[in-house]
Amino acid sequence: MGSSRLSRRAFAERLALAAAAPFIALDLPSPGAIAPPAVPPAPQQPEPSPLARTLAEAIRLRYGDRLSAGDLKTITAGIESRLQGLERLSRVPLTNADEPDFVFSVYRAPER
Repeated sequence: MGSSRLSRRAFAERLALAAAAPFIALDLPSPGAIAPPAVPPAPQQPEPSPLARTLAEAIRLRYGDRLSAGDLKTITAGIESRLQGLERLSRVPLTNADEPDFVFSVYRAPER
């Protein structure tokens, strides 16, 4: 298995993250929302990865009757963006000595 291929575990993790995408803030308008005023066209986005297309297809199969082609394109772009962010995040080297970014302390109310 080459280094460019995903393991089954990595695929399952990415699948779970992408499946959770509709339940977290995505800055996507609801299907019945009013369209914003016309904006100049954005530069061409690169083609989404096969994983992003597959996950978008799963969403289309589940919610296709409620989504337009534009909605699916936006969802696919959002999934691709999240996958790229996940890829960048996974490149950050961590060791067992790295601490979390917060300090836990128990809150105790003052005694009366």
